Amino acid sequence: MTFSDSSSARSRRTALWTSLEPGDNVLLRMHGFVHHRGTVDDRTQDGSTIWVIDRLGDRRLFHIEDDLELDLAPRT
Repeated sequence: MTFSDSSSARSRRTALWTSLEPGDNVLLRMHGFVHHRGTVDDRTQDGSTIWVIDRLGDRRLFHIEDDLELDLAPRT
């Protein structure tokens, strides 16, 4: 991977995290496996931290630097 590739990937990751809005459904994966799934409850203004509520109502905090891949999920 070249420096520009990693910089580009970081930019895409930042753009996705900062675009999240409350109510967005997300999947958070670790090593390709779903680690957490839920609905964005809130995020910090800079988009570096999100709170996600799962289907049981548990609320968890995730940071952009956590070792997780974030994807938007279809609404269920």
